[in-house]
Amino acid sequence: MSPNEVVSSDTLIDRLWADTPVERARGALHTCVRRLRRLLCPDLVQTRAGGYALRVPVESVDLLRFRDLVRRSEAAGNDSGEKLVLLREALALRRGDPFADVASPWLDREVVPRLNDEWLSALMCRIDLEMAAGRHHELIPELRKLTTAHPLHEASWQRLILALHRCGRRAEALEAYQQVLAILRDELALDPSDELRDLHRSILDGGATASQAGGTGELEPVAGTIVHPAADPPVQSPPIRPQQLPPGIPCFTGRTMELATLDGLLPAEHGQSAQKSAIVVVDGAAGAGKTTLAVHWAHRVRDRFPDGQLYADLRGYGMGAPVEPTAVLEMFLQALGVPAQQIPPELDGRSALLRSTLADRRVLVLLDNARDSAQVRPLLPGSHCLVLVTSRSQLRGLAVRQGAYRVGLNWLSVEESVTLLAGVLGKDRIAAEPDTAVQLAGLCAHMPLALALAAERIHHLSGPGDPTGPAAGRSVPLHDLVAELAVERDRLDVLSVGDDETSAVRGVFSWSYDALDTAAAGAFRVLGLHPGPDISTEAAAVLIGVGTDQARRLMEGLADRGLLERAGRYRYRFHDLMRLYAAERAEAEESEPTRLAALHRVLSWYMHTAEAAERILNPGHQHRPPDPPEEGCAPLAFSSHEEALRWCETERANLMAAVRLAFEVGEYTIAWRLPTILWGFFNLRKHWGDWIESHRVGLAAARAQGDRYGEASVLTSIGLTRWDQRRLTEASK
Repeated sequence: MSPNEVVSSDTLIDRLWADTPVERARGALHTCVRRLRRLLCPDLVQTRAGGYALRVPVESVDLLRFRDLVRRSEAAGNDSGEKLVLLREALALRRGDPFADVASPWLDREVVPRLNDEWLSALMCRIDLEMAAGRHHELIPELRKLTTAHPLHEASWQRLILALHRCGRRAEALEAYQQVLAILRDELALDPSDELRDLHRSILDGGATASQAGGTGELEPVAGTIVHPAADPPVQSPPIRPQQLPPGIPCFTGRTMELATLDGLLPAEHGQSAQKSAIVVVDGAAGAGKTTLAVHWAHRVRDRFPDGQLYADLRGYGMGAPVEPTAVLEMFLQALGVPAQQIPPELDGRSALLRSTLADRRVLVLLDNARDSAQVRPLLPGSHCLVLVTSRSQLRGLAVRQGAYRVGLNWLSVEESVTLLAGVLGKDRIAAEPDTAVQLAGLCAHMPLALALAAERIHHLSGPGDPTGPAAGRSVPLHDLVAELAVERDRLDVLSVGDDETSAVRGVFSWSYDALDTAAAGAFRVLGLHPGPDISTEAAAVLIGVGTDQARRLMEGLADRGLLERAGRYRYRFHDLMRLYAAERAEAEESEPTRLAALHRVLSWYMHTAEAAERILNPGHQHRPPDPPEEGCAPLAFSSHEEALRWCETERANLMAAVRLAFEVGEYTIAWRLPTILWGFFNLRKHWGDWIESHRVGLAAARAQGDRYGEASVLTSIGLTRWDQRRLTEASK
C-alpha cells in the first residue's frame, strides 16, 4: 500500500499485529521480511532507518497499475474506445476481494473500503461506456450480479434499471426499482436518491429515454451523465488485450539451453505470424521448476504477442480437483471481451468460440500444471498463437495429434544450483563456503524447489537476531544445514516450510503420487524398496510381483508422470529425493511382511541370475549351488560369455547394494552366497574394492547365521583374492 516509501516497523506492527505482544510481533515481522526477500529477491525489500521500503516499479504492483490505467483513461478525452480498453485492463487486475486472507483491523477499516470504492467507481465508468455503445442487453447479467454483491450501491441499481428499460423490459425495470426501494428502507430507513426516483418516474411516464443516470464519483468518464445511444453511433471498441501472466521471480537462474529452445519456436518478426499455432509442452518432475521457467520466458517474449497473454492454472496436480476445460474457456472468453450471455454452455461450443475469437490475433496462452492431453485440447486456439503448457506428464498425445514440441526439464547442474543459492543467500555467503555450497546442492539433488527450501531453512536457522540487513543469516554456517540433510530419514522434513504444504518437497511429490491408480501407486511404493541406483524391467517385475510386460507399462507410466527417470533402454531410476518419498510411502502403506516378501524376491532373483552368469563365466568353479528359485523368481539365462559379463558389469552397483541390504534385513544366506557366486566375475574384472567389501559383509552374515560352510566359502574366496593381489601373509590367514 506504500510502495517505494519507508514504512516504520512500529507502523507495520500496529497494522498487522496490533493485539500481539511487541516482542512476538517484531519476531513475526522479521520472519515475514525474510520470506519476502526469498520470494521477491533480496534487493526489493530494503532496510531503511526505522523501517522498510519495498522498491518496485509501477508495473509490478497491481494497485499502482490499476490507478495508472484509470488516470490514463481520464486523460483519453473523448476517445471512448481508448477509455474502454484502459478501464477493462484496469478492472481485470482485480482477483477477488482485496486482502481477503490478511487479518488486519486497519486494512478492514481504512484500506479495503477505499479500494472497493475505487474499483466500483472505475467499474461504473466502464459500464457507462458500454451502455453508450448500445450493449445494454450484454450488461444485464453483470449488473444483476453486481447488485446482488453490493445491494446498497445505488449506482449499480440505477444502471441495471436503465439497461432493462432500454432493452424494452419495462416490467423488470420497475420490479428492480421496487427491490432497491425495499432494501434501502429495510437496511438504512432511507428512500432512494433523487436520480433513482427520477429514473423511476421516467419509466412510469413511458418516456423513450431516461433521465440522467447520476454521478458515481470523480473517476467517471462523463460526470453525472450516461450518454444516450441515439446521440452518437455505437462505438466499436478495439479488442481487449488481456495481460494475465502471473509475476515472475526476479532471481531466475540457469536453463540457458531450454530458453534458447523456446526462443527458436517464436513466430517470425516484422508483423508476420505462423498460420498455425505452435504448442510447446514443458514437462518434468515435481519441483523441477517448470512453472518458473514458463512464466520467466513468457514475460521475456510477451512483446512478441501484441494481442495479449492468457493464463490458467489447470490444477492437474495439487490440492483439489483439476479445473474443467469448460471453466477455463469461460474465463478466457470473458477476458477477451465476449459477453457472458454469448458464451455457449457446452464444451465444444466454447472451444469453437475461443478459436473464432482468437482468429487473426497473436496471443500467448500459458496453460500451467496440466493433468493430461484431454484437459488441454479444448483450450487450443486455431492459428497465429503460441500455447505454452507445463505438466508433470509428457502429454505425448499432444505431440502425436497436435504436433506439440516437448521441452523436458532435468535437474540443475552443480553450477546452476550454486548460482541459485547465491541469488537467495547472497554471493558473499556462498563464496565464503564454496565446497559446502556444492555439498548442499548435492543433498538437495539439484532440485530447484529443494534448493529454495534449503535457503529458507538457512534463514530459519539464523533465528531472530538481525535477519533484515544485508548480512542476514551469516551467523549460521551452511554446514549446519548440510549436517541436517545428511540424515536421510529426516531430509524430507528439513526440506519443508511449516506453514505452506504447497512449497514442501513432500507435498508436491504427494500430488503426483495421489494421482496414480492403484497398480501404479503400489509399484511406486515397492520400487522405493530397491537398494540400488537403478533397476531393470526384469528386476522390477520380480520386486513388484507382476509379469515383465506389465512391469514395463507401469514403469513407463511412472516415468511419463515424472516419478521415475529413464536411465537407459528398459532401465529406470529414482531422483534421490523421490526415492526417499517412495520408501516413506512403502513404510507407511505396506505391511512389514509384504515389504520383506518383495525384498526376498528381488534379492533371490539377483542371486540366481548371478549364478546363471557364473556358470557361463567360470564353468569350472566348484561350489554348492543355492536352492532352486522359488515361484515368482525366474532368473535370466545367458547364451554367451559376453552377455553374462555385460549383465554383471551393468548390475555391479545393484549387486553390491543387494549384498548389503540382504545382511541388513536378515537374508543371511543370500548375503554370503551372492559374493561367493560372483567370484568368477570379480576374478575376471579385478574389481578389488567390491570383491573385498562384498566378502566382508558375506563373512559377517555367515557368522551371524552360524553357517560354517558359508564362513569357509567366504574365507576361501577372500584368501584367493589376497593371493591374486600378492598379499600372501593375508592370504594365508
